[in-house]
Amino acid sequence: ESVLDILEPEMRVLDMCTGSGCILISLLKLCGFSDILGVGADISKGALEVARNNAENLGVDATFLYSDLFSEVEGKYDVIVSNPPYIRTSVIEELKEEVKFHDPLLALDGKEDGLYFYRRIIEEAPEYLNVGGRLYFEIGHDQGEDVSSLMKEAGFADVTVKKDLAGLDRVVFGVYI
Repeated sequence: ESVLDILEPEMRVLDMCTGSGCILISLLKLCGFSDILGVGADISKGALEVARNNAENLGVDATFLYSDLFSEVEGKYDVIVSNPPYIRTSVIEELKEEVKFHDPLLALDGKEDGLYFYRRIIEEAPEYLNVGGRLYFEIGHDQGEDVSSLMKEAGFADVTVKKDLAGLDRVVFGVYI
């Protein structure tokens, strides 16, 4: 299943670590429902300004919130999506120049093992998810097993790893029960 497959009118969608807003804006634009509440949260004020401009330019109604993960988030959501920083600190120097010099360090650095933000989001998400709500993550190609294990340990059900078009693990999702 993709996120688009499960969206319904009046759902509430939170994009944690929204960055430029591309995931949230795409979901809101493609789902075909004008009454979905979309909120993007990020700690970068610059990224939030880009996200607001992107949403406005594409005619998408979304709210963008300055928040250190869930610190300023209120209410419950049906879906949380996240593409958090997931690159191990030690690997950042080895990245291709177009990545290393294009994306801000804040958007890349997943701390020592690359799983820091997954742990934090998985730990805090149940407070912000409705029962039956779903948590979706974009992951690094070698993180499927680790992130799915973290979600299962936290009590998420039906945890699934999906591959991208290149056949690499790219998305992990599960249901909050």
